[in-house]
Amino acid sequence: MKKKRKRFILENKLYTALKWILATAVAPTIALITDLGEIYNFDTTTIVKTIAVIATFLGALIGYSNYNYKKGEWFDDNIN
Repeated sequence: MKKKRKRFILENKLYTALKWILATAVAPTIALITDLGEIYNFDTTTIVKTIAVIATFLGALIGYSNYNYKKGEWFDDNIN
């Protein structure tokens, strides 16, 4: 049996969770780490850049998934 479904990268629950994390958790986490580094006098550059790079990558995945969903591409899928 063939079923048509939208082509996108992320499932809805994963998309929603990642979007929430990126929108609400990343910036405060970076601020917290940076401020703690200033308080305790340690360098936070590496960890902050790592978090920023991961957030950028996840943001790109979310954007691509959203683009394909809105574009409305459909493809045939074999469902057994």
